[in-house]
Amino acid sequence: MPMLTAGDLNMEVSLHGPENGQPLLLVHGWPDDASTWDEVAPAMAAEGFRVIVPTLRGFGATRFVTDAAPRTGNSAMLAIDMIALLDATGIDRFMVAGHDWGSNAAEALAVGWPDRVERLAMLSTPPRLGGMPTPPFEQTQRQWYHWFMATERRAEAVRGDRRGFTHLHWENWSPSGWFDEATFDRVAQSFDNPDWADVTLHSYRARWGEAGPDPRSSWLENKVKETQSLTLPALYLHGDADGLNPPSTAEDVPSKFTGPFAAVTLAGVGHFPQREHPQAVVRHLLSLFAGDPAELTDTIDRSLPMKKVAPYIAGIAAIGLAAAAAAGIAQAQGRSGELTQVAQFDHQATGVAVTADGRRFVNFPRWTDDAPISVAEVAKDGSLRPYPDAKWNSWRNARANELPVGDYFVCVQSIVPDGQGNLWVLDPGAPGNEKILEGAPKLVRIDLATDKVTKVIPVPLDVALQGTYLNDIRFSPDGKTGYITDSGTRGAIIVIDLDSGKGFRALDGHASTQIDKTVKVAVEGKPLVRPDGRQPAFAADGIAISNDGKTLFYQALTGKTLYSIDTALLVSGKSEAERAAGVKTVATTNVADGLWMSKAGVLYITSPTDYSIKRLQGSGTAPVLTDKRLRWPDTFSEGPDGTMYVTASHIQDTNWFTPGAPPSIKTQLFSFKPAK
Repeated sequence: MPMLTAGDLNMEVSLHGPENGQPLLLVHGWPDDASTWDEVAPAMAAEGFRVIVPTLRGFGATRFVTDAAPRTGNSAMLAIDMIALLDATGIDRFMVAGHDWGSNAAEALAVGWPDRVERLAMLSTPPRLGGMPTPPFEQTQRQWYHWFMATERRAEAVRGDRRGFTHLHWENWSPSGWFDEATFDRVAQSFDNPDWADVTLHSYRARWGEAGPDPRSSWLENKVKETQSLTLPALYLHGDADGLNPPSTAEDVPSKFTGPFAAVTLAGVGHFPQREHPQAVVRHLLSLFAGDPAELTDTIDRSLPMKKVAPYIAGIAAIGLAAAAAAGIAQAQGRSGELTQVAQFDHQATGVAVTADGRRFVNFPRWTDDAPISVAEVAKDGSLRPYPDAKWNSWRNARANELPVGDYFVCVQSIVPDGQGNLWVLDPGAPGNEKILEGAPKLVRIDLATDKVTKVIPVPLDVALQGTYLNDIRFSPDGKTGYITDSGTRGAIIVIDLDSGKGFRALDGHASTQIDKTVKVAVEGKPLVRPDGRQPAFAADGIAISNDGKTLFYQALTGKTLYSIDTALLVSGKSEAERAAGVKTVATTNVADGLWMSKAGVLYITSPTDYSIKRLQGSGTAPVLTDKRLRWPDTFSEGPDGTMYVTASHIQDTNWFTPGAPPSIKTQLFSFKPAK
């Protein structure tokens, strides 16, 4: 590669494409080198771009011009290097894509030189706009190597075994088998640069305040921290199998860009998308750099088959971090009897949906906190991807007066597949389980094949009355009718014609859909009450439908009786008197939240007050399992192999019932295998 002197560096640079083409800067990351763009750069050049691919300070053949130059590696200094390079080549305005370290260097370029950077693509590493908060413990564990390098003893270990240290990250940050050893060996030669260790150590120490930034770049580091958002056209691209920065780390990324923006998730891809799936990366970069920014669209790209993520714990154990191993990781599954933890979340989850092909989804209502995501697909490693896209999930309570409630998820309570290839999202539109925002109650249909919203059914105010809370939904086998429980102040079953969107209230105010005032909700023998003495008061809540679609089962959460009604009575031509006469008492149960009719014909019932799952047996219930981790078992779904999934929503741990509890609480998704 040619060498070019710019600023502190004699820099290794590769150039592609016509000299008069649109300049496009591609910046590599760590632990990697410029060859990461080997399949992307020629493809972009073939589209007419003038592609500039530098090798960063401390890597490959790039060298400092003088011994006196500080061997620093903070992101702002990397950006200053890039400006020196572009100035030396006579390039003024340019577009930029960066991966990992390069992602934040590209971000700093956009902040520091907004008149020169036209469009920005960030790969695999989120922006640092507004500053870097201390990450949650789960992410801290993934970033163990940051703090490993903060002490001199561990720094010497890195200096002494560069290949071993970096190979570990290649193994753990992407699905197993994604690279061959010959490729790694070629890249690792770049780490033999005499300045690699110093630049690496400074980069990670500086970002957490363990070292100061290069003084010449302090102004830019401060400007990145002060800048809350960018307006230029931008793209954030990452893999859903990234073992370092899973999709959960990107939940707030859309809020950092107020201009044209798209979030692209590559299914089955890890931390190195330009190496793992370069064709997809080229395709999406062209949508930004060569397309109309107004047409940027959030995308989940499934063009690469999903792969199993290599267990991250193996890498941690390999360097002897036994304490981290003992703490467990997101994809580790804890077991107690028949119950297996699938994932843990930082916010309150209520609903779960598992599709016919095994995809798993959860939802987060805005009850006690303004959750940053409403509906998410749960990746294999337990991380979350906003579904169907970041835009639908970008509602925030603080912006309630700015955003049209019909176009965003406001307070999602339930998500259920209809057996027809769709996922339906039930949004009661009542943040805090309080007042309905006018126009917010709705059903949203998402095509699971395309991950696109295909229909929105508003639930009008004469059906979703003020005080209504749309709780859960089940579908007729033909997919034409939805049955919704209203657990609000006046319980009912709401029937929706999914073709016309028209609906009506049934059993409105009937005793079977109301709370049972004789029931006292107690957990571990203690009444569950708010500071003002109120206990949970939820009317018709759990709902299930027989496999033939002829019988609907339902129960008030604050109740102890399971009821049923023939669905033939839940049509517009029947009177309320006819429906009331058709209500049947099925069983005496317990305080129950979720119901589910399995494909095997077993009706499962959650029992939140004693941490258990039960099933219908005769005119009562029989135990299935009890586990103290089931703190308020909430909602069921069933996998294609019959595995049952259930959320633990920790209602008793919210600040509604536990004064002083934080707004956000940790919740879990569990699974269990039904007895044969």
